[in-house]
Amino acid sequence: MLSDAELMARAKRGDTEAYGIIVDRYKSWLRRIFYHLFWDWEEAEDAAQEVLLRVWLARERYEPRAKFSTYLFRIARNHWLGQRARTNRRPQIVSLQEQFGPRAMAMLRQMADEAPSPEDTVIRGYELFRIRRAIDELPEKHRLVFILCHFEGLRYAEIAEMLGIPEGTVKSRMSHAVGKLRRKLAHPEEGIRDEM
Repeated sequence: MLSDAELMARAKRGDTEAYGIIVDRYKSWLRRIFYHLFWDWEEAEDAAQEVLLRVWLARERYEPRAKFSTYLFRIARNHWLGQRARTNRRPQIVSLQEQFGPRAMAMLRQMADEAPSPEDTVIRGYELFRIRRAIDELPEKHRLVFILCHFEGLRYAEIAEMLGIPEGTVKSRMSHAVGKLRRKLAHPEEGIRDEM
């Protein structure tokens, strides 16, 4: 099996099959990361495709100085920051579908099919909303570490390499992220007052 660096060397020469293997290896991974950043599968799919297109267009400049996944993650992070900046500039109208996402809405529909009380459905949906909002409110440096560790299951050493920071910093950021989430989620009544 060819390494990522070998595949990218072939892609530099215009080998689309080699690049197709790179896409197959990393598209799902990118989609999952973007989902946990945007909470929307369609937006995650679009973002993953955009990043992979950027990698193809910049293939001739690629130098294997670090793991390919680190290189790819940096492009993905820059794309996310750009999207976030553009989104923050325009007003948002958010539907329940957009707020909870298709997977959560399906979960809510399934819960309705299982005949829980309307109160249980609302409470479960609200808890999901609170968790997502709490993650979204983490500072960028804590949020990225939390997502990579918690949702992607990466080890601290892998995250450190991807972000270009010491492993101790990853541990510290993870600790801060978990602490902030615990504090934020410990008082559900505050969230209800905030929403009113």
